[in-house]
Amino acid sequence: MSSKVEEQILRRDFDYLQPYFYNNPYALRCELGIGETTEEYMGLARQRANAIYDILFPHGADAIIFNYWINDWSDSGDAEGKSWESEEIAAETVDRRIQAESDSLRFLSECMMKYRHAAVKDLKTYDEPGDPDYDLRRRHRIVCYSDGIGFDDRELIEKQLSDGDSPEISLISFENECILSVYDDRGCDIVFMTYEKMKSFYPALSPFFLAYDLAEMERRLQNRKQG
Repeated sequence: MSSKVEEQILRRDFDYLQPYFYNNPYALRCELGIGETTEEYMGLARQRANAIYDILFPHGADAIIFNYWINDWSDSGDAEGKSWESEEIAAETVDRRIQAESDSLRFLSECMMKYRHAAVKDLKTYDEPGDPDYDLRRRHRIVCYSDGIGFDDRELIEKQLSDGDSPEISLISFENECILSVYDDRGCDIVFMTYEKMKSFYPALSPFFLAYDLAEMERRLQNRKQG
């Protein structure tokens, strides 16, 4: 029998969009980068991210999910170059778009070659009706299963910490019913499927909590107790 988190990540009505902490009731938010210098800041970000990983994934991740974005650049409109300062900037923009599409397709292809996978297609995006980019982007959630092969979990975490163009990769534990999403070097969100799982991991994760959201996390914990 599949776990609740395994069922949820295959559902089209499970949006799972940032900010994960505010969009999910049984979520916790942790701070990663701390320090005065860049070296200290990134060093602690890596240390704290890996410590959180060790708490949640003692046997490694069971699956990963990531968004595969399809951008429709063939929109009608005025010449984009009119707003650019030079032909050099225009060329750089074109190259950046091509590189981003290439990197995204390469990551998708490598995952599909190596892992059993499922695609949940045409999901909600960040754009709303009335936005200039509405209907110009499509989002598919790709689910890849470990099946004993294993992922390079530490490397995936490192990419999230240091590479702003990395796919939005999240690690899944079926046993602990949770999703770990490192959004960048500032922090990460842990989304649990049940209150009981959130409660059981609350003490171990509390040393990493982001102070700004601590009151909300305590409210989530106490409200279920009172109910």
